[in-house]
Amino acid sequence: MEETIEKLKKEIEEQKLIIKGYEKVLRLNEKELANADEIIKMYESIMSYSSEELKNAQETVKATDIVANISREELMAALDRIKELEEANRKLREEALKLNLK
Repeated sequence: MEETIEKLKKEIEEQKLIIKGYEKVLRLNEKELANADEIIKMYESIMSYSSEELKNAQETVKATDIVANISREELMAALDRIKELEEANRKLREEALKLNLK
């Protein structure tokens, strides 16, 4: 009988050790889960920031395109105006020559 009691006590101790081992594993799993949750939050933050940066970059490109188009239009208008002025100067020189010849 005493042998059986000792055997049961030994089994109880072994089961306590097994339970403590499972508790340690559970705590480690909880810590790992908390770390994984934090990593996920960090990635979400990075993705949000990257998305905002991409949006800003797209807006910058659009603005640059608009400025380039405006600059191109202004340049074309200036070239047209230069042609008009050159033509007007040519006509003025022709008239001045006509007046000098008379």
